[in-house]
Amino acid sequence: MGSAKSIDNSSRNSSINTNIGANNRISFGARSPFIGGGIGGGGGDDEKGTMQNLNDRLATYLEDVWSLENGNAELELRIREFLENKTSPGSRDYSAFFVSIADLHNKIHGAMCVDGSIYLANDNAKLAADDFKTKRENELSMRQSVEADFAGLKRVLDVLARSDLEMQIEGLKEEMIFLKKNHEEPFRSSVEMDLGPTQDLNAVLSEIRKQYEQASAKNKKELNAWFQEKAATVKQEVAVSTETNLNRLLQSLQREHQSQLTMKGSLEGTLQETENQVTSLEEQLVNLQGDIDRQGGQGTGCVSLPEVMSHHQV
Repeated sequence: MGSAKSIDNSSRNSSINTNIGANNRISFGARSPFIGGGIGGGGGDDEKGTMQNLNDRLATYLEDVWSLENGNAELELRIREFLENKTSPGSRDYSAFFVSIADLHNKIHGAMCVDGSIYLANDNAKLAADDFKTKRENELSMRQSVEADFAGLKRVLDVLARSDLEMQIEGLKEEMIFLKKNHEEPFRSSVEMDLGPTQDLNAVLSEIRKQYEQASAKNKKELNAWFQEKAATVKQEVAVSTETNLNRLLQSLQREHQSQLTMKGSLEGTLQETENQVTSLEEQLVNLQGDIDRQGGQGTGCVSLPEVMSHHQV
C-alpha cells in the first residue's frame, strides 16, 4: 500500500511539477534533513521506516501543493477575467465625450451666430438711432424755422388785414359820400317842386331841413351799422382763417415731434434690451467654455476661450 501510495504521489508530483513549472516554477532543490539522515543511518528497518515517514510527509506536502495549485488556478482565472473585463487606456470609449463635445461645439456655433446677429441688430439700431437723432434735429430746426416764418406771416397778415380793412373803410366812406349825394339831389328837386308863391318859404324850408336831417341820420345810422357789421365779419373771418391754419400747422408739427420722441424712446429701449441680450450670451459663452474645459479634459476637439473670443470679435 505504501508503494502504491508512493507511485501515486510520484505521478501527482510529476504533473504538479509540470503545471507549476509552466507558471511559476516551484523548486524542490532544498534537501530535507530527514532524507539525509535516513541515508546516512545505514540500517534496513530504520531506512524503511524513514522512507515510510518521508513518503507520508511527501504525500502530505503534495496534497498541500495540490490545494495551493487549485487556489493559484482559481486566482489566475479571476485575474484573467479581470484583465479581460478591464478596459485599457488605449481602448477606452470616448464616444460619449465626443458627442458632448460636438453638441457643445454646435451650441457655441449657434451662440456665436446669434451673438453676431445681435451685434448686427445692435449696430443697425445704433445707426437708426443716429439717423432718427439727425432727423429730430432737422425737424427741430425746421420747426423753429416754421415758427419764425409763422411769426413773420402773422405780422404780414396783420399788415395785410389792416390795409384791407383800411381800403374797405375808404371804399365804404366813398360809397357813403356817394349815397349822401344821391339822397341830396331828390330833396333838392322836391324842394324846388314844392315851392309855390302862396306857401311860407321859411316853414317849407324848415320842414324840408327836418326831413333831410331825419333821412340823413337814418342813412348814416344804417351805413354805420352796415360798416361795423362788415368790418367785424371781415376781421372775424381773417382771424379765424389765419388762426385755424396756424393751429392746424402747429398741431401737425407737434404730433410729428411727439411721434419722433416716441420712436426714439422705443429705439433706446430696443437698444438696451439688445445690450442685455449680448451680455447674457457672453456669460453663456463663458459658462460653455468652462463646461468644455471640465468635460473635455485634454481632448483635441475642445475649443479654447481665446479662439471663441477671437472668432466672436471677427
